[in-house]
Amino acid sequence: MTGSELLAAMGHGRASRPPYVPVVGRLAAELGQVPFEVYATDAQAQAMALAQTVAALRADGATVGFGTDPAIGCDVVQRIRPLLSGLGIVALVEGSDVVAARAYCDEGIDMVIVIAPELTARLKTFGNACRFYEVPTILFDPVLEDAAAVAAGFGLSGSFVARATGAEPGIVGGGLSIDDLDGPGPPLRPQGFFWSFPVEVPASTSPERLGELGAKLTA
Repeated sequence: MTGSELLAAMGHGRASRPPYVPVVGRLAAELGQVPFEVYATDAQAQAMALAQTVAALRADGATVGFGTDPAIGCDVVQRIRPLLSGLGIVALVEGSDVVAARAYCDEGIDMVIVIAPELTARLKTFGNACRFYEVPTILFDPVLEDAAAVAAGFGLSGSFVARATGAEPGIVGGGLSIDDLDGPGPPLRPQGFFWSFPVEVPASTSPERLGELGAKLTA
């Protein structure tokens, strides 16, 4: 799924199916056989490992920047784009770093995932900054009981949820469980939804099983 198709699936147009966008960081380092410290600090190493992981998992988007300084993350975006054959690029930003969000958006990414931000007015500014670029902003914080409501309250585009119902406001990422990799039922809704896990995919997860799941979700 191309970046434009990923955006269409988020509610900006028509899409053939929900995207599959698992959040990977340590798993990509593990599959790329590089220490995570190298993955997080070496743009070329991250780009290569992440591109290989996206292909192995059959994911629709590469989640750039896990545990990475945004300046390096922007370099990763530039390096990975030619390796993805048009697939979506999703930036991961830890905290409500507005400068980082703008820098990633300037690189032309397709979506921003904000990880465990402080729930202050700065988060609303973060969402506004991404909205200026027409880039969806998705809240990722597994400890929140109602992440969808929190995201809506701060003007974000949507959130990851542990137990998706399809009735949540905004865009929803979810529907999958690490404990059950055999695949979910039908999509919760045709638009504003993407398949994902509510947590980062653990480095110990079987890439073969994830690949089988990705093949099912993207068929």
